[in-house]
Amino acid sequence: MIESGVVSRVEADKVWVRVVKGEKCEGCKACGAFGEGSAEMMVMDHLSVQKGDRVEVEIDPTQVVRHSSIVFLLPVLGLVLGYFLGANYLIKLGLNVEAAGIVGSLGLMVLSFGIIFLYDKAVGKNHAVTAKITRILNQNKPNQ
Repeated sequence: MIESGVVSRVEADKVWVRVVKGEKCEGCKACGAFGEGSAEMMVMDHLSVQKGDRVEVEIDPTQVVRHSSIVFLLPVLGLVLGYFLGANYLIKLGLNVEAAGIVGSLGLMVLSFGIIFLYDKAVGKNHAVTAKITRILNQNKPNQ
């Protein structure tokens, strides 16, 4: 996935780039938490960019698919698996089959959100999502 953005800050070999939502993001609301149509991401810098430079950023598509699958599919799997586990095992607590299935579904879905939260912390700490600057589109020239 290739997007363009503006360098917002630079620290050693790490750069923060504010990426503006592109055509590929049509219909997705994931960046809404960062502001209208943009998100800030940490990027590894090997091109010596400066604050204000417009750059092209590339994220490995396999990483996007892997992380999206975990975030979107794990809660659904929790709901389905939780229903069947609840309907088969929680009925022994005196609940009817439907109530046991619903309790199991909600329980595993909440557990899946906890797993996603921990996964997000681990990915952020290890910088497992790596984006890189592929080229500088135009450099911010300092005033002379």
